[in-house]
Amino acid sequence: MEEINGQQRWGTRSFIKEKYFQPQLSPEESVARIRQTTEGLREMRHMLETMSWRYVMFYIRLKSAYLDSDLKNAMSTVPDDQRKSYVKTANDVVDNMSELDRYVRSPKVYESYLYYEKTLKSLDELVAMLA
Repeated sequence: MEEINGQQRWGTRSFIKEKYFQPQLSPEESVARIRQTTEGLREMRHMLETMSWRYVMFYIRLKSAYLDSDLKNAMSTVPDDQRKSYVKTANDVVDNMSELDRYVRSPKVYESYLYYEKTLKSLDELVAMLA
């Protein structure tokens, strides 16, 4: 992973930089960022338990903003015979994150936990395919 000034290429600390001046990543860097997103979501459990909805919403929207491009970019690392299942799992990830965002906004506690777990499960399946 290439580092610039001690940070990964995607590791800008500014939302504006990450949103509007996002560098083009290699497929390997996209896979690494998907793994980082998975770990970040896993560590977010305490925010759901304390019902810190605003922080959860911010994190989900920030990660969803670039997850689409990462999923498309990382597909080139998947063998041809697994692409169909990769696409299905990637679609599940995007759908589950959208539903999680919707229920966190409401806020509906049970549904938020349910889609949090579904999102983690589908991200774990996706990371296993990318390994």
